[in-house]
Amino acid sequence: MLQGKKPEPEFEVTSEALNALRCRVPRRVISHDERMSIIETMRKLLGGASTRIEEFVRNRPLWQRQASLGRAHCLFGLDRPDSSLMQPRLEWKMSLSERIATETLARLLNAGGVQARAPRIDAFLRALGLGDSELGVTSGRLTSAQVLSEVPALDGRRIDLKFLWQDARDRERTLVVEAKFDHVVTDGQLRCYRDSTRNDHPKAVRHHLILALDEDAMLPVNRRDDGHWRFCSWRDLWLRFETARPVEYDLSLQLFLHALWRRIGQLNSKDAHAPL
Repeated sequence: MLQGKKPEPEFEVTSEALNALRCRVPRRVISHDERMSIIETMRKLLGGASTRIEEFVRNRPLWQRQASLGRAHCLFGLDRPDSSLMQPRLEWKMSLSERIATETLARLLNAGGVQARAPRIDAFLRALGLGDSELGVTSGRLTSAQVLSEVPALDGRRIDLKFLWQDARDRERTLVVEAKFDHVVTDGQLRCYRDSTRNDHPKAVRHHLILALDEDAMLPVNRRDDGHWRFCSWRDLWLRFETARPVEYDLSLQLFLHALWRRIGQLNSKDAHAPL
């Protein structure tokens, strides 16, 4: 007679265990302030902002103690074998500009054969907030997808990122992304991109998105002729993509995502978080 699986031993969370969790990220990779931000974020997620993290976790039921450790680790993708934040910090003598960031993203997302590229682009589009209905396909079906950067538009302007793919009914779909770090949308910019995409892809199902640090970049977007533009924060995109992208040991991608995290800054209370 076969015996049942032995139950796993109970795990008691102690202050030593929590300290070990904090120390798993080398100091040379994540600073003390950013490590404390991870702990603070975990504390807010679990509703214990007014208590010390050790007391908060110790007073929780066993299943919540385990979940708290897991959430802190999973939130930033630190449990991935190809974690971006576990890579060394790039000592660049410049910061990422919007153009460098979007051009690099396009190159890295397009890299490799279709079997590697399709799930990577699929994860990125879903990290931007698109679902099956907007994509027109189920997960992992974007074999025709391609990513373009600095696409010429009307009036001499350039579209930061453009995604093109065929849906399950062989209809063309496109997503236009306007990326902002420290700037806001200028007058006529979104209308220009909308009209340019409509001219270039008249039969496509078109989506438009602003990618910025916070929703202040959307303040000028209140004109009817600009069309419908959705919003996604860089931090929300980063967290979702880092936890959902396929595992691949691409050092260029890992180093870039690490540098991008440094550029977009720490979490704030308004940002959404990656699904845990």
